[in-house]
Amino acid sequence: MSIKFSDHARKQIKERKIPVNRVNETVKNPERKIFSSRNRKLRQRQFGSKILEVVTITEGSKITVVTAYYL
Repeated sequence: MSIKFSDHARKQIKERKIPVNRVNETVKNPERKIFSSRNRKLRQRQFGSKILEVVTITEGSKITVVTAYYL
């Protein structure tokens, strides 16, 4: 599985001070997956009292992170 970050995702992750290793962990091992519009998946994983949601697009074996945020 290859994980790529869009420019928007890199900017948002940095601004929101989300550790990249948490984003990678959520993409690789989500506790919950929700199918969304435009062929996107919302992957969620809990870290302490926060739930991290990562929006991804899957193309073959390549996963592109669109954005990430805490719920």
